[in-house]
Amino acid sequence: MHTNNQIYVMTLTMQSHDVDIDLAAETINELIHSFGFYPANSLIIRWSRLGNAVLTQRCDIDAFLTPEDLSESDLELFLEPGRTYRADQAELVVCQDTMDSRIQTGIDLVESALVESNIDLFRTFIFVGQRVFLRDCSDDCDPHLTRVDTHLSRAVRAAACESNPREFIASSEFRELPPSEKQTPWRVAESQFVHELLQKTNGPATDTELARLVVALGDVRVRDSILWDMANGVFDRDLVAQLLTGVLPKLDSDLGAPVATSAAICWWLKGNGAMANMCLARAFTDAPHYPLAIMIRTALDYALSPEFWVESIKVLTRRECLAGCDVV
Repeated sequence: MHTNNQIYVMTLTMQSHDVDIDLAAETINELIHSFGFYPANSLIIRWSRLGNAVLTQRCDIDAFLTPEDLSESDLELFLEPGRTYRADQAELVVCQDTMDSRIQTGIDLVESALVESNIDLFRTFIFVGQRVFLRDCSDDCDPHLTRVDTHLSRAVRAAACESNPREFIASSEFRELPPSEKQTPWRVAESQFVHELLQKTNGPATDTELARLVVALGDVRVRDSILWDMANGVFDRDLVAQLLTGVLPKLDSDLGAPVATSAAICWWLKGNGAMANMCLARAFTDAPHYPLAIMIRTALDYALSPEFWVESIKVLTRRECLAGCDVV
């Protein structure tokens, strides 16, 4: 009878192990879909509160391979986003090109710091290429293989935000701004045009439409009226984030900052800080002192919730944004 009980317990343990492996595959594919790229050589922490994910945070893995070099302030900075979102649980996902056993010590250090903050580390997955390991995998554990698309790297995704002369929209497509005495009706018309374009779901925009979008967003008042729409959930954020990001390779360096920053805000609202930072990198390449980009970068650096920005926009009406209450 004792032997039968042992077999039963081992069977349940093996089943639980297999379930966790399946969950690991789902988790990494969710992250790839969310980030838009495979997070190679990354340590990712997903913060949860009351069973709901509130933030996904990615950082380079190198620092956690030599945890003895991590100061207490480094760990505090790493954990601060979880505290900001009042997380009570965390999930770690490690992605490595090749297995480096030093990461186990790094994970132990993170877990210890989480315990001190009353945050439960309830799951850890380690990915090495197409293989996944759990922390309870033994030496005689069969290889766990997953189908993970590792080809779309962060570098490739970031490069897709850069100017590409081969894709440039013809300069003749970009309209000149009207004289100052005609700018008020022009802003009304262009704001309405962009509003309708970003609500469009029946096929890609033409270069003529995109050029008009770019010129319009270059005007702070038109831009802010569209950001008001974005903050108030007027658009499908998935579609708009993809559309605005897709415009970036088509633009020379003197045109990209307003579009890139608007795209960054859209990604931020979707909870994708990685893509938001890539778009901001393009904005700073084109205009290093673009005020709105600086503000959003600061918010991301401090892991602030986009809700603070949404609430600051909602105190205004769309008409006020368009009429001149600039949010720069």
